[in-house]
Amino acid sequence: MYIELVKHPDVFLRFVSKDVPFPLDDKTERLIKFMSRAMYQHHGIGLAAIQVGYQLRMFVMDCTRAQESPQVFINPVIVKNSEETLTDSEGCLSAPGKSGEVKRYLRIVLKYQDKEGAEHQKTFYDLEARCIQHEMDHLEGRLCIDYEKGEYSRDKHKSQTMVESDFRTKSDT
Repeated sequence: MYIELVKHPDVFLRFVSKDVPFPLDDKTERLIKFMSRAMYQHHGIGLAAIQVGYQLRMFVMDCTRAQESPQVFINPVIVKNSEETLTDSEGCLSAPGKSGEVKRYLRIVLKYQDKEGAEHQKTFYDLEARCIQHEMDHLEGRLCIDYEKGEYSRDKHKSQTMVESDFRTKSDT
């Protein structure tokens, strides 16, 4: 079964995601499995719920070569970050063929819940830290293509959202 992702310029990607209530219901448990399948099917290393049509604060990630052990992060919050940053090109499964030069912290400390609702706090480095920050942007309605010269550009985001709204209006008529 092919899993379709929400793609730019869909304005749904611009919504801020809502906290996930605990305990998880069956629908949310199934959604986590669905998200993992979608991430692997599209050859990604991370995928936020908003990218499959759910406005929930959670994402899956697997930066390993084996691609068989997805991690699940629910209601995540970055509580600390390094001063060191790296600006690099990022792509996104929801913006195929596009990329942005994004400045990210090299090290972050993330507080999150697992599927059982237990709270964790863990330090992530390099690629995992970058991936988490990318997915956290999705939870806030941001895309990597909203960045200019490494920095998030509110103006670029707003202008893209206006274009997206115009596109949606015109394509619906």
